[in-house]
Amino acid sequence: MDRPGPEDLMNTDHASPSAVRYPPLGTVARPILRGGTLLLVEDSRLSCESIRLMLRGLGGRLRRAETLQTARRHLALYTPDAVLVDLGLPDGSGLDLIAQIDRKTPRVPLVLAISGQPELEAQALNAGADRFLAKPFASVQAFRRQLAPIFPRFAQEGCADHAPPHDAGALRDDLYQALDLLQGNRPPDQRAYALQFVTTLARNLSDTGLLHAVQQVGRDGDVASLAIALRNRLRALPLV
Repeated sequence: MDRPGPEDLMNTDHASPSAVRYPPLGTVARPILRGGTLLLVEDSRLSCESIRLMLRGLGGRLRRAETLQTARRHLALYTPDAVLVDLGLPDGSGLDLIAQIDRKTPRVPLVLAISGQPELEAQALNAGADRFLAKPFASVQAFRRQLAPIFPRFAQEGCADHAPPHDAGALRDDLYQALDLLQGNRPPDQRAYALQFVTTLARNLSDTGLLHAVQQVGRDGDVASLAIALRNRLRALPLV
């Protein structure tokens, strides 16, 4: 379910811009000092929760959209200070949304493309993205540095660097979502989206067994082994 409402991120302290060195980014006119609005366009609950946890201390607002349609409704109402766009969404490609954002006036100051398919980087930048981040995200610090031009507190405050956290509840939701997407006779575009969703999930988890099961579907078209792998992953999760 999409979540169009704002979520206040913890801690609203802000930093002085004079102490911050900004990476070259022609579309950023000035930093947002009191915490701006970040629109996250992402269909994976696991990725959403990881990003939310990495953004603690931002002092701004996080708004979420899980489809292109909902993201466009957000953008018709306001211009966020930054947008993170996943390239594989249920109702189309995030590349189309990035191109639309790039043409809009006033333009969103910072547009980041995110994807579990690193080979899409050139297409994302050509569509108008300022930066590209491949999933799985390497570290919390590396992720925060990408937002420093807009949220300068990230450039000033260090944090213990580590891999982004995984929320067990969000992972469970994604696994059930993946199983649901594989049910029945889906049209080719929906089947392709389902396999892309599971591929990104497997890469985020560094789960080679699950990734192998996805690749096997690509070879023989049989989703039974993939469904078994997903159910095994569900059974391995701790009870909550």
